[in-house]
Amino acid sequence: MAQLSIAWCLLNPNVSTVILGASRASQVIENVAALKVVPKLTPGVIERLESIVANKPKAPFHWGRV
Repeated sequence: MAQLSIAWCLLNPNVSTVILGASRASQVIENVAALKVVPKLTPGVIERLESIVANKPKAPFHWGRV
């Protein structure tokens, strides 16, 4: 679940930085393994995931700027 969450953040165009928190070396290894999940998250898979959890963030308001 953590790897999927990190991979989703990496692909989210509204996320500029993904900060991995870890207390143990094993957690760092587990978190970095999310890079193997990224290629599996096709647009269709992301759409399906977001429909299941039903909490897709709304696009930020840009105040007339792009």
